[in-house]
Amino acid sequence: MLRLGRYSFSGALLTSLFALHCDSGSNAPGGEGGAAGDGASASGGGPSLGGFGNHLGGFGADFGLGGDSGEGGSGGSAGEAPEIEGCGDGIVQSGEACDDGNGESGDGCAEDCALEADSACPVPGEPCVSTVVCGDGLITGAELCDDGNTADGDGCSADCMQVALGYSCITPGLRCEATECGDGIVAGFEECDFGSAVTGCTNCRIDDGYDCDALGSGCALTECGNGVVERGEQCEDGNATPFDGCFDCKREPSCVDGVCVSACGDGQRFEDEGCDDGDGCSASCTVELGYACTPQPGAPPSTVVLPILYRDFIGEGNSLRSTATCYNPVTQQPSPQKPEPCFHIDFNGLRGSGFAGVVEAELGSDGRPVYRCPGGDCNANPGHQKGNPGDSRENFNGPASFAEWYSSTSPNNLPIPRTLTLTRQPSDGTYVFDATESFYPIDGAGWIDAEQEAVARGHNVSFSSETHFWFEYQGGERFEFIGDDDLWVFVNGKLTIDLGGLHVSQTGSFTLDADGDGAGADTADGTAVVTTHRGTQSVDLGMSVGGVYEIVLFHAERNQCGSNFKVTLKDFNKPKSVCASDCGDGVVANDEVCDSGEANNDGGYGHCSADCLSRGPHCGDGVVQESEGEQCDDGLNLTGYGEGCAPGCKFPASCGDGVVNSAFGEECDDGVNAGGYDGCASDCRRAEHCGDGVTQASEQCDDGNRLSGDGCSARCSAEDPR
Repeated sequence: MLRLGRYSFSGALLTSLFALHCDSGSNAPGGEGGAAGDGASASGGGPSLGGFGNHLGGFGADFGLGGDSGEGGSGGSAGEAPEIEGCGDGIVQSGEACDDGNGESGDGCAEDCALEADSACPVPGEPCVSTVVCGDGLITGAELCDDGNTADGDGCSADCMQVALGYSCITPGLRCEATECGDGIVAGFEECDFGSAVTGCTNCRIDDGYDCDALGSGCALTECGNGVVERGEQCEDGNATPFDGCFDCKREPSCVDGVCVSACGDGQRFEDEGCDDGDGCSASCTVELGYACTPQPGAPPSTVVLPILYRDFIGEGNSLRSTATCYNPVTQQPSPQKPEPCFHIDFNGLRGSGFAGVVEAELGSDGRPVYRCPGGDCNANPGHQKGNPGDSRENFNGPASFAEWYSSTSPNNLPIPRTLTLTRQPSDGTYVFDATESFYPIDGAGWIDAEQEAVARGHNVSFSSETHFWFEYQGGERFEFIGDDDLWVFVNGKLTIDLGGLHVSQTGSFTLDADGDGAGADTADGTAVVTTHRGTQSVDLGMSVGGVYEIVLFHAERNQCGSNFKVTLKDFNKPKSVCASDCGDGVVANDEVCDSGEANNDGGYGHCSADCLSRGPHCGDGVVQESEGEQCDDGLNLTGYGEGCAPGCKFPASCGDGVVNSAFGEECDDGVNAGGYDGCASDCRRAEHCGDGVTQASEQCDDGNRLSGDGCSARCSAEDPR
């Protein structure tokens, strides 16, 4: 066998060629090159043995046989490029752990085709991929923490490369915790931490009625109405007026046509809420992770407080306004000289026995009663008549004056927000507010306080009242109202009790249809049986069991001869919820130190105690538990590379551990790192080696790569010309 360059020739082939082209003793030029073969085109120039040249067309080499060397023939034309082999060719060969086709370190596959730490190279010739994924609950690569997410602000940075001050990230995959209550850093579930005792902050939790500045300025009592939404407040609208969405700094239910979405935080857990009030219940009334919430056990509250809005009017005969600047609305019209009325035309000086049908059967779009104008004729309203022959005007004086009764923008009334306290009756469980013959809630306020109205019989007796309350319809709820003068009650936006017009004290009540088959399908049909002095009737209120609905009461006191008001409610109030962490569910709630799950809350290594308030021995306690596989434990375990202790109580990556940690600048690591040719230096950088571009004593060449077929082989030996 004769080998020339990368071509081999058998003895039989050579014998045949020599037999065809021999001429002893004569010198002749070599023959012309043959047809194109698979090699690169080259001129002849092969040695001549004998008198004439021998041409091997397919290979571009010429041989003469005979005497002196003759001139070789021209070579064949160009063919395919020679194959290049070695680390970087994209093919994993013997001795290689990977080959991504570039021969460079730092991308998962090192320049000597060794696999780098925390990398995977599944497809030869394709880029390697990192196995480090922040948020997977595993601490790998250069990560110092991994709490199972990529969010900032929870102790572990979004890139898993930093543990925030004041936090300890003990268990990979679980939320980080406050290192210590009292270190002056608010972390984890802590609400406040001043490093010392501060009024309003106890055990790193904010006390009820206080708000604290997390930056350290201290705690202060909250103040509703200061224009700032503070802790414990849900809203702040700058006024004390109820029924505008925010009252007493708490959100009110949002109702459209009487159908409501409950107000989270009102202390009543309705069907559309997972909870309401208490730790473990979020600001949106959903149960927080790690908690279970149930209706608060125990006796119902002894009182229920409802917001109520009074609007004060100046009644006829009680005005202190100057008649030089005010007009009499009964006999005069406003003028530039007299722009305001001396009194409201609908209040005082009138009598009657009541009128039904004064208002429409449904509330208006503004949530207020609508004055009826049958067939478009407002004078046809049943209340547009004299309630008594001696009256100077009609009982109701048209839609414009009526609209002012429950308007907070009219210049003719003064809104006065107050509350109505109902007391629970032990005998039947009803809640009652009773002011029979003594309903004078705004004495000394309103126009009397403004010195524009005189006291009548010792009281302020010209005002309207509006109150709203909300309930979850289950069936069987009972409501009763007693009042003199005007009283209307709307349920789900529909008129339910109609006691309009001036009259003596009258009673109206209704009971909602009950669910009569117990645990079976709901049979409560949303109707109500309504009873007044006019009789009993059934009213369809269009409600569904479990829905939250609004009851609105509109009342007016328009005659100074006595004032009566009584409200009785039964089965309308919902209890608040009480939430408690569920120790054993495997979720760390904000009042738990840990929770390893019911089966593992045994206080053992890496486990939580049975009460979820302490840990057993664990990585991070500063004690090396060799029997549990810990290699080190400095209490922090945040060293990623070099000397110290890494997360998981393992020695950190380091030069000399036998693993190429390219994330920390290593190029190699054979565990010894003694240097020498083709070895690894003590700093985990490659020593002199084939491919470094420097021809060493043991090398014939070095072109800076580890590829064959380019004149210098993958082993740095010279290759024959092609």
